[in-house]
Amino acid sequence: MTENPVNLKNFNDLWTVHRPDRTGQADFWNRRADSYAAHGADEEGEEHRRLIIDTLAAKAGLGPESLVLDIGCGPGRLALLFSGLGARVEAFDLAPRMIELARLGAAKAGQVKANFQVLDWAEADLRLLGWEKKFQLVVASKTPAVHDRAALEKMMSASRGSCCLISQVDVRHSVIDRLKPLANWDEDAARTRRGSYCVFNLLWLMGFYPEVLYFDRAWESDISLEEAGPMYTRQLEILTGLSPEQKTALADKLKDLSQGGRVREKVEAKVVMIFWKV
Repeated sequence: MTENPVNLKNFNDLWTVHRPDRTGQADFWNRRADSYAAHGADEEGEEHRRLIIDTLAAKAGLGPESLVLDIGCGPGRLALLFSGLGARVEAFDLAPRMIELARLGAAKAGQVKANFQVLDWAEADLRLLGWEKKFQLVVASKTPAVHDRAALEKMMSASRGSCCLISQVDVRHSVIDRLKPLANWDEDAARTRRGSYCVFNLLWLMGFYPEVLYFDRAWESDISLEEAGPMYTRQLEILTGLSPEQKTALADKLKDLSQGGRVREKVEAKVVMIFWKV
C-alpha cells in the first residue's frame, strides 16, 4: 500500500495537538507513583490485566524465553505478568519512583526475567541499546510515552514480530465530567484526537492491518486533593490548553467536590487494544 503523506500528517497533527510539554513529566509521575500503584491492585484489576496478557500472549505467539518490551511500564504489573508466563521482559519508565516500585514488586514475586530501568522513550537509542528488531512483542499500555508517529515508528523498529498499544476510550468520570465545562471541553474534538483513533488511521495508511479489541473496565479512585489538582488539570489541558483563570476555577471546583481533603471518583471505561504485526 502506498503511503498518503497528507493524511499521515493530518492524523499525526491531530494526535499531538496540545500535548503537554515533556518538562516536568518525570516529577509529575514520581509524585503520582505510589497512588497509581495502589490503584487497580484489587482482584478485579488483576483479573482485567490477566485477560489483557492472556489475549496478547496468544495473539503474539509468546512462549518460554520470548522477548517482550514494555514501554512506560509504570509500577511493572504487566511486565511481571509477562515474566510469569516465561517471557523475558525489558521494561522502562521515565519516572524513577515507578521503577523503584516495579523492582520491589519483582523482588516480592521472585521474578528474575524482568529487567526494569529508568529511560525516556523519546531519547532512547535503539542501536546503542541493542533493541533494533529484537522483541517478539512491543507493548505500550496507557502511557504518554507513545504520543506521535515518531514514537509509534520506534515501537515498530524495536519489534521483529508484533506491537500493541492499549488505551482508554469513552471514559465516564463522575468528577472530571463535572470539570469539563470549566475547560471549554469539546467532546467531538476529543474523540477525533484520541491516540487510539489516530494510531489506527496512521497504521492503516502506512500499510498495516491493525486488529482492534475492546474490554470494559470500571473502578473507583480515592486520591488527595493535592494530587487530584495537577492530575485533572493535565488531562483537561491536552485538548484546549487552559488559561490561568480556568486553572483557578478548576481548583475551586475540585475543592468543592472534595470531602475531607480527598477526591473520590467512579470511572467506567472502554479499554481498547490495537494489535498489529510488523
